[in-house]
Amino acid sequence: MTETQKHYKLTPNQLHILILLYKFRFTTIPLLTAYKNLKSNSLQRTFDILLAERYVERRFDRTFKIDRKPAIYYLSAKGIATLMTDPRFNSATLHSYYKNKSISNAFMQHTVDTLDAYNILMQSYGNKFEIFTKHEVAYFDDFSKTKPDLYLRGRKEYLIMLAHDTPPFLIRKRLIEYMTHFDEVGWTNGDYPALLFVFADNRNEQRFLDFAHASLDNAGIETNELLISTTTMRTLKHSTQANAIWTCLGQKDAPATLV
Repeated sequence: MTETQKHYKLTPNQLHILILLYKFRFTTIPLLTAYKNLKSNSLQRTFDILLAERYVERRFDRTFKIDRKPAIYYLSAKGIATLMTDPRFNSATLHSYYKNKSISNAFMQHTVDTLDAYNILMQSYGNKFEIFTKHEVAYFDDFSKTKPDLYLRGRKEYLIMLAHDTPPFLIRKRLIEYMTHFDEVGWTNGDYPALLFVFADNRNEQRFLDFAHASLDNAGIETNELLISTTTMRTLKHSTQANAIWTCLGQKDAPATLV
């Protein structure tokens, strides 16, 4: 007689980790430790159990060791199937996660960088905004086809795009897409969110600002109608709520903070 495999019951804490992997898609122990304000050893034990029970998988290859990068964790097929039964989570988003194992390292790293930015923004502005990831807003009606990396909702709204690792032509294409969406569709509730772009360095930031200014001018859109601001990843990492780190298009001499 074949021995029946015992079903493992997830603890509330383990299920919470799966939910966070739905929210962020890819994560590392250090960044999730910062997000949850936990000790890394405790979180590592939880992930070790989820790995053993095959609810999550991880990527850690030779390049990670060379670059001294931590392992990246993500939902496995079993973890995805577990969340599929919960109506709180979008089934189409979860279905896209079945490709997790074949995703490129560059895509994974971009998503991990988004969690890093999320933690920084929560620390700086968490009392002012609800912050959503692109996976949480993937099927929201208000957004254009290409979703922002992060969406901040408070007294004002912001769409944040990490451009530090993206070819300039793709960032410019994304700006044009948002301009078209602003002009032809708009936003259901109130003013269109401000567009925030985070670049690798000041040179790329300045080139984008010049392009954005020319693009708005050609489209007949005023800079006070569609607000566009930029910063660099380094500046963001050293920001606090009091720091004025955002360069506003049309107001380059007056760096701003989020309100």
